[in-house]
Amino acid sequence: MMNGKEVAKVIIEIMKEKTEYLGKIIAVDGKAICSTSEKGKPHSALQILTAYLTESGVVLGQDSIREKTNEIPIFQEMLNFIDIKGKTITADALHCQKETCKKIIEHGGDYIFGLKENQKTLYDDVSLFMSNEINSENMEDFITCEKNGGRIEKRICKKVTDISWLDTRSEWVGLTSVFSIRRVVTAQNKTTDETGYYITSV
Repeated sequence: MMNGKEVAKVIIEIMKEKTEYLGKIIAVDGKAICSTSEKGKPHSALQILTAYLTESGVVLGQDSIREKTNEIPIFQEMLNFIDIKGKTITADALHCQKETCKKIIEHGGDYIFGLKENQKTLYDDVSLFMSNEINSENMEDFITCEKNGGRIEKRICKKVTDISWLDTRSEWVGLTSVFSIRRVVTAQNKTTDETGYYITSV
């Protein structure tokens, strides 16, 4: 008869096999549990960080945190326990960290991270290059347009794989491409136009 540790080991091995069929994209997302906040202290709510396969919704890892900034080390620690080999990790700009990129590549995965001003030098370099029309001939682009009820959303994706112009590229392990997504949304006679920037090892 197997003991608890042996049972856990078998379960882990089965899960590793199953995840091959349950998807290749792992999303990492932090959510606040509103009902856990103390009265008059909205930022005291318990935060849960979850890593899950987007195609199937299967949760691979989950941990609790008390402050938003603690998501970063919690996720980096989580990478030691979940199988990401051959999979692509997606997360918001909070997780666009050099150490996180390094750990993902070391564990055999790939990453796609949003890019904002928490990485100001990288953000400025990427946004400046991609918003300059002179560089448009060096970019691949793809456009989609969706209509849902009275809402129309157009997305323009531009990707650059030659990043020799990016001075800090060697600091980001595995980095091969940068891209932007411009979202033009028209609804109820109002139009919004926003552009987001991303880095990826894919």
